[in-house]
Amino acid sequence: MDQALENNVFDDLTHLEKTLSEDHSGDRARSMLRYFDEVAASSEGMLQKPLDDAERQLAARLTEGFRAAQRIIRHVWETVHSASLPA
Repeated sequence: MDQALENNVFDDLTHLEKTLSEDHSGDRARSMLRYFDEVAASSEGMLQKPLDDAERQLAARLTEGFRAAQRIIRHVWETVHSASLPA
């Protein structure tokens, strides 16, 4: 990864952590989780259609990435608040 991209990733993660640390109610975190759930479901839906191998691989990777984003958001919120994210 080149240095500029690496800096952008770390800046984005810092911003995410700041946003979630200020989200005492969990509303922002739950909103982000819903968003990533919707786009993951959309990507999963693509897999039900006939796709060539490259498209199928892309849809699967997108789904994995969106699910990973959900896990990261939940983990960061729960870590900074030392609590489980309320439903």
